[in-house]
Amino acid sequence: MSDVSQVERQLFILLLLSENLRGLSLEEIIQSLKRVGIDVSKKTVERDIDCITSNFFIYEDTGNGKTVYLANKYKIRNVTFSITELISLYFTRELLNSYKGLNIASTGANILEKIINSVPKVDKTYLETLKNILKVNVTDINLENELNAEFIDILQKAIETCTCVELKYYAFNNDEMTDRVFEPYLLEIYEGCWHVVGHCRLRNKTRDFRVSRIQSLNLTDERFKKPNNFYENYKASRFDKLSGEDRILVRLLFTGYAARLVEEYESHKADVLSRTEEGLVFERTAPMTPEIIKWVLSFGAEVKVVEPVNLRNEVVKQIDNMRKNYILP
Repeated sequence: MSDVSQVERQLFILLLLSENLRGLSLEEIIQSLKRVGIDVSKKTVERDIDCITSNFFIYEDTGNGKTVYLANKYKIRNVTFSITELISLYFTRELLNSYKGLNIASTGANILEKIINSVPKVDKTYLETLKNILKVNVTDINLENELNAEFIDILQKAIETCTCVELKYYAFNNDEMTDRVFEPYLLEIYEGCWHVVGHCRLRNKTRDFRVSRIQSLNLTDERFKKPNNFYENYKASRFDKLSGEDRILVRLLFTGYAARLVEEYESHKADVLSRTEEGLVFERTAPMTPEIIKWVLSFGAEVKVVEPVNLRNEVVKQIDNMRKNYILP
């Protein structure tokens, strides 16, 4: 991140100091900068602190036998917003409330409340009137009941430092517990749940682990190198939630109400959508996973699997099994 300006760097240092109540030493500031790709010398950081001090109150203290720097919290005052900005502020608050089970979202909601409390009374009144005008409905959120917050901290540190972890993981699909060495690349919030994406050495593949299913987690001393564009490649290997090894071309023909439904609400799942005399043709290159079969079956008789043959055969098999459940004596 060599293109970061001096002002941006100094603002980041100010943020670090204002968020750390115990203070930070020069070395800790330098290491924090390095974790976000900013490599600077001790002299540069000292000059930055001198410059910041001219505008903000930064003071020195002693902690554990070393000099640390602290900063008073800076506050927002006399902020006003346009109508469009107030609507966006309301939308963001409602969106965060949908994820209130996540600590990262509740912290964000608290930040928004601080901003809202600083705006003029007329702006606050308008925000209240929006409750009767605008509703934000976020679907497909399945918040976790149990999550080890320490695991998030460990994974974040591992990702920042490119350090391998050892973990014990419960796999939902095959109902098994396994020990793995894992290279964590990034954290992802997916449908309200924390996931970690990275390279699993046990399977020698990029994998997505739901953090709440990790039973134990430890940092190792081993480092790894994160590949470029891994997330884009990984997203291409999954249909919706699940990923797979071999990708296939799925071609489906939707008719009737299902065609209209897919065109309006499910079009993002397709690589190509096209209208023909027969109906709506859906094409997508994706892995063969159980969720594709479940998704196809959800449209009943208004969808036909054109290809591949193995997907068509699996759908027919599921239909036959369903029929057996409803045969009257």
